[in-house]
Amino acid sequence: MSGWTLTLKQAPALRLDLRTLSPAALAELSADAVAKLGVWHGNESIALGELFTIAPRSDHELHLEGDLSRADRIGWQLAGGRIHVDGPAGDYLGAGMSGGEIITRGPAGLLAACEMSGGRLEIGGDAGDYAASALPGSMDGMRGGTLLVRGSAGARFGDRMRRGSALVFGDAGDFLASRMVAGTIAVAGRIGAHAGYGMRRGSVVCAGTAPTVPPTFVANDANIAVFWQLLARDLARHGGVFATLPARRVHRHLGDLAAGGKGELLLCD
Repeated sequence: MSGWTLTLKQAPALRLDLRTLSPAALAELSADAVAKLGVWHGNESIALGELFTIAPRSDHELHLEGDLSRADRIGWQLAGGRIHVDGPAGDYLGAGMSGGEIITRGPAGLLAACEMSGGRLEIGGDAGDYAASALPGSMDGMRGGTLLVRGSAGARFGDRMRRGSALVFGDAGDFLASRMVAGTIAVAGRIGAHAGYGMRRGSVVCAGTAPTVPPTFVANDANIAVFWQLLARDLARHGGVFATLPARRVHRHLGDLAAGGKGELLLCD
């Protein structure tokens, strides 16, 4: 078995679809076989060797290097292994992944981690709209695993999210956790308008500037000290602002009352 380093020769004229590339799929192939693999460039299949310089690795990982902002579906439905992206990634990064690990050193496009059910995805920069959400036409968003966004996140982060943990170390856009069913979202920076719109259950931890609480949320004075310590310590292990959570006080708001009122916004002092 062997891992591979694929270095992009030049920016592609059209978008690439890299859904067929995974550590497991390439592990038993020779360099010549890897070079002959077809990937979609626009509506044309093109040999991987025409786009990338290919070099073997001894650690069984898949490394992608270069400006891959036009490369979509990296880590599509990944079930195991590790993928490193040394640069930006395109749309659908880690979509449908159920295991393994993906790490990027740059930003990601739209719909990162959509319908993710397991594994770990770390985005080194910003994430586009609809991260940790549902694929177009689907009812289920992120369903498990851990998503870390080291930069900021776009609009509709966690839309229809059902399970798992998603942390944003920067700011988050409008409609954070919209239609959320369950799971945990934590944001270190500012949060846009309409947070928790249509939220049914789940927890949103606001570790930075407190957002405007929507009128369909109500303050709750129940003692949640034990629950909060468990949740805060779990988030603290990821570092950054989240490391301070166990020592901070929290104010709880329940909602969205228009959708059952069992979700919660947790505002930290």
